[in-house]
Order: sequence, then C-alpha cells, then structure tokens
Amino acid sequence: MKTVTRIILIVCSVILGCQQENNIPQQKLAIEQLQQLPTHTSWDFSMVIMDSNRIKSTLKARLARVYDQRQETRLDTSVVVEFMNSNSQRVGILTADSAIVDDKTRNMVAYGRVKVVSDSTHTTLQTPVLMWNNKTKKLYTTEKVYIKSPKEVIYGTGMESDQYLKNYKIFKVSGIKNP
Repeated sequence: MKTVTRIILIVCSVILGCQQENNIPQQKLAIEQLQQLPTHTSWDFSMVIMDSNRIKSTLKARLARVYDQRQETRLDTSVVVEFMNSNSQRVGILTADSAIVDDKTRNMVAYGRVKVVSDSTHTTLQTPVLMWNNKTKKLYTTEKVYIKSPKEVIYGTGMESDQYLKNYKIFKVSGIKNP
C-alpha cells in the first residue's frame, strides 16, 4: 500500500511539474501583453512644458497614452503643439494626426497631415512625417515637403530647419515657385 501511494505521489509530481513548465511560456506571454498596455490614458490631453519659470511649449491631443515601460507617450487625433519664445509668446504651431514623444529625450515624431506654421516668418511647412530633436531644437524629415514662405513655394524631399522655419535646407528640391 505504501509503495502504491509513493508511486501515485511521484506520478502526480511529474504531471504537475510538466504542467507548470508548460505554463511558463504562457505566463511570459501574459506579462509581455500587459507591458504593451498603456500605464495611463487621458482624453482631451493638455500639457505645458516649462523650463524654470517660462513656458517652452504646450501640447494638446484628443487622446494620450503613456507607456512607462517604453518611456514614451503616444498622442492620437488632433495633435497641436505651440512653440513659445523666451517671453512665453507663441512663435509657431505644429498640427498632426498623431505623434510619439520619447519621454527620456523629449524628441517627437509627428505623423499624418503634419503642418508647421511660423508666426514670425509667416512660413508654412507640410509633410507626412516630421521629427523634432529636442537637444538641437531642429525639425527634420526624409519625406516629401511643401514649404510656402512670403518669398517662394518649394517642393522637395527631405529637409532640416530650426523651430522658427527661418533657416531651412531642402535636400532634394523638385520645384520652386514665386507666389
């Protein structure tokens, strides 16, 4: 009788051990799926980015999702970024369908119908994808661009510019018009 009980216990241990090993990939998959979910979700999102006591920019979107694990914020639907000067006055505005902000570097990639309007130079930039480098304060893209200024209209592919659209370079110009 004791031998039969020991055999039953050993068989049960082996079966349970096998079941636990089979569950490990499922447990890992469940953890990975949870990490893909946003930590925070906010509707009608609005944020002010400050440096000391001055406003550098404001950021608005219909939907914002924060992913702490990835250290990024995804902005969806009606993204609006207002750039401010040293007096906290608006000098430009960016609109896009969506954007991703790297929470560590504050770099941003805007997607969709991206449009930047500079209040100071009265220049407009349009492109499907635009990147913002927070460290260099530069806008750039490798996609097609349309730039309209009081002096000219330029079509091209790829560009780099300061945040005010004063000093910009088009890498492959495909057309220029005088307004």
